[in-house]
Amino acid sequence: MKIEGNRPNIDASLAAQDTARISANQSKEQSKRAGGDAFTVSPELALANKAIDEASQPISVRPDAVARGRALLESGKLGSDAQALADTLIQRMLNNEV
Repeated sequence: MKIEGNRPNIDASLAAQDTARISANQSKEQSKRAGGDAFTVSPELALANKAIDEASQPISVRPDAVARGRALLESGKLGSDAQALADTLIQRMLNNEV
């Protein structure tokens, strides 16, 4: 008895169908993977990235506000009454003016 290949007594047309089916499945799998890998970013990492982006933005300095603050500091009106400063800061925070 002579054995040819891995499958004795197999019809050649069935073998061709099997080969075609296997090739089709492999190409489908490859096309699914062709899109590339995907990943998701955790909310914590997204928040950290946002904080880094915000911190790296240039600081906007208002020269008029700096000049006004310096004038108040030199005149003694700024920083002389800690209680009034605290009250003003608290009131502005409560009024969402900050």
